[in-house]
Amino acid sequence: MLKHFIWDFDGTLFDTYPVLIDLFVELLEREGRLVERERVARLMAISAQTTYAAFGVTDEFITTYKQQKTTIEFDRSYPFPGIQKLLETLSERGATHHIVTHRGQSIHALLNKHQLTHYFQDVLTAEQGFARKPNPEAVQYLIEQHQLQLSETIMIGDRELDVLAGYHAGIATCLISDQPSETVATYIVPSPDRLHELLLT
Repeated sequence: MLKHFIWDFDGTLFDTYPVLIDLFVELLEREGRLVERERVARLMAISAQTTYAAFGVTDEFITTYKQQKTTIEFDRSYPFPGIQKLLETLSERGATHHIVTHRGQSIHALLNKHQLTHYFQDVLTAEQGFARKPNPEAVQYLIEQHQLQLSETIMIGDRELDVLAGYHAGIATCLISDQPSETVATYIVPSPDRLHELLLT
């Protein structure tokens, strides 16, 4: 039985990608570069680093992008429908929740705004300095720090790098994707609003 849930944040708990993609496209257009939004979306689904590399953006561009997205997403990003209820129901059953994310301290403002902070026992951000997913270092830290039983723990994310981090840590994994390619995930669900079918049954 699953009792411990390690979550990714962007695209898993919160619907932040539309904001991130729109801003990235807008900043490229300011430089006179016209790009297909769909291409940016596909690359963002892999990782931000992949997107930066694909478009060859400068460090200055990345800094501007990160600064502006923090302000914009606070007003325009929300938890996926049903996520709060799912966290609440699992918590009432005795579950623990943790987050492993590549983003920085901005995650705390979003969690606080939507009154979700109290559901999470631990939130590991870029500031903690763990190796980036798919490296399992942060997941392994949570397992050891909170003495989580491997057979009772699952990593949930919308990208293969999330799944790989959990897989290499020896726990179950769930990939949220409506177009899954080759994956090592234990489970696949097409969207966050379908997680309850897997986790509450």
